[in-house]
Amino acid sequence: MRIVQTYWRRLDHEATATNAKAVLMDYRHRKHKAKRNEVTIQSPQMDGMPRSPSTENAQENKILRDLEDGEFCHQCDRVISAIESSEGRTILRLLYTVGRPPKVESIMEQLGMQSTAYYHAREDALVAFAELWPPSPSELLVYRTEKRA
Repeated sequence: MRIVQTYWRRLDHEATATNAKAVLMDYRHRKHKAKRNEVTIQSPQMDGMPRSPSTENAQENKILRDLEDGEFCHQCDRVISAIESSEGRTILRLLYTVGRPPKVESIMEQLGMQSTAYYHAREDALVAFAELWPPSPSELLVYRTEKRA
């Protein structure tokens, strides 16, 4: 129990929530990019003209970029689904993953929360997201450094 308490005190909740928010703010843009590229990916056209062998396949590179955006969105969805608090999951989905996010007042009303409770629940949800986010390629958790005398 003491280890958990020490961990919880050392974790900088505000900075961790800011990191999680920065990742989630990119969700809509990357989701749209992944969808856009689904529409534009085409098979290469063969015109019968001889060409020198290319070392780079532009279509393959395009598919890899799409997979990165799609994989990012899929990872965000998996992490949000893994959050234990149903209120936290709802807050993150409504704020960051739906096409047009509702106003904060609407979310508070839907969850039956007052302003202070909502903002605490949102920060807790962002911290939970950061705790579940895989540390590679970027770690979202921020720890306070302990000053030693």
